Amino acid sequence: MSRIAVILLAAGQSRRFSAGGSHKLLAHVGTSAVVRHSAQSAIDSGVGEVLVVTGACAAEVTIALRGLNVRIAHEPSFADGMAASLARGVQTLQGSVDAVLVSLGDQPGMRPDAYRRVAARWRETAAPIVIPRYAGSEAPAHPVLFGAAVFDELCALSGDVGARSVIARDVSRVAEAAFDWPAPRDVDTLEDLALVHAELTDASAEQNREVHPPPDHA
Repeated sequence: MSRIAVILLAAGQSRRFSAGGSHKLLAHVGTSAVVRHSAQSAIDSGVGEVLVVTGACAAEVTIALRGLNVRIAHEPSFADGMAASLARGVQTLQGSVDAVLVSLGDQPGMRPDAYRRVAARWRETAAPIVIPRYAGSEAPAHPVLFGAAVFDELCALSGDVGARSVIARDVSRVAEAAFDWPAPRDVDTLEDLALVHAELTDASAEQNREVHPPPDHA
């Protein structure tokens, strides 16, 4: 079977999150840090190795991930933008995988099945790029799969633009994986954190009801 790895980008400087200087990836949702939730989702998907690319607050992020089955790669030039961190992840894995799934460390609500479905779509189509399409949205989203054929293009990117230009370069090489649930929320502000906490609490309560339904007193 073709080899896939997840690149979880966790290198940003979190400028918008708090005037107090705290980093969004280290904020807690329940008992775990945002970045730990995000990494756990990638691990739970079972699609392959999980590589976390760190930058700002690298030591603290690494501590937050302690005990998880992830590999860490640090990008010293993280301040140059997302492209540098993405290139670090691709270069670390290049030659050992056939595709990478790129995701974000600030999306603790990401479902493991999102990774699985994008990976399955790639295996069905052999498309060099597979993007997710969430219910009710046409906006760019994660996780995005890139086959080895476009690794060099990813490594040539610069700035804080991510890989959108690579995706847009030739739409004929892009396949879509459709999801019937909404896109996970980015944690960019304290308000986002509160909303994500509420969403994950509601989702956990729903799962508990499914596993342990209330007794029937009829």
